[in-house]
Amino acid sequence: MIKSMTGFGRAQVSSGPFQTTVEMRSVNHRYADLRVKLPADMGALEEAMQERLKKVVQRGRLDVTINVARRSRGSAPIEVDAPLIDSYIQAARRIQKRHRLAGELSLDTVMRLPDVIRPRDVNGAPGAGQEALVMKAFVKALAAHDAMRVREGKILWRDIMRRMKAIDRLRERMEKRAPDVVPAHMRRLLARLSGAEARVDEARLAQEVALAAEKADITEELVRLSGYIEQAGEILKASKEPIGKKLDFIMQEMNREANTINSKAVDLDLCRDALEVKAEVEKIREQVQNIE
Repeated sequence: MIKSMTGFGRAQVSSGPFQTTVEMRSVNHRYADLRVKLPADMGALEEAMQERLKKVVQRGRLDVTINVARRSRGSAPIEVDAPLIDSYIQAARRIQKRHRLAGELSLDTVMRLPDVIRPRDVNGAPGAGQEALVMKAFVKALAAHDAMRVREGKILWRDIMRRMKAIDRLRERMEKRAPDVVPAHMRRLLARLSGAEARVDEARLAQEVALAAEKADITEELVRLSGYIEQAGEILKASKEPIGKKLDFIMQEMNREANTINSKAVDLDLCRDALEVKAEVEKIREQVQNIE
């Protein structure tokens, strides 16, 4: 099953006075780069979240943003972090003394400092009662994100399969034409040489003609191209693991064979078909960059 590296998932779960919102966004990346942004008092959940993410996302950069807020303005237990406030004040005084700055810390300024006040659950532990809520929202957002990647993957799969069939038709056409190309090339070469005014040694002539025929033969390239088409088809139809890197390698090799055929071909139709193969391969490579 193909998955796109690009996806988005969002979930919102409420319980009591709290509401948790989780958003996941992923884009293309060579490796797995998983980033989780949690509220300060929820850091203990990151390891469990990372483990879940690694089971679902093997490639791509994924950013997870988690927000916990109150749903109402009613009264609620508030935790005041007095030691943290003391640290802020001491730091401010050190800065003031060192740089000889004027001014005083006001209540309004202290209230705006990060994490100096925060809601607590009914048991009094800051954020502890919210962990199950956060994990529930996280799991739902991850499922939505993965479902989108699967949908995008199906679209990519259909497009790549269509282009692979087009490449295979071009290969069959070149394969049918290839046996006639070398003899025709030899006849044209012999005709040009026989019309030359200078006398040509027959043994040397035969050697040169044979060498030219060998250089014009694309049988080996067509066989390898056929093999790569078969490998790509098997991966696209049967693989349950991430296939982006494998497909990218196969496309590189197919592009190499198309270039070789184009450089060796002495027939205009073969050149055109080889260029068509190359164009389709390049389009597939662009799509492969989106596949996990």
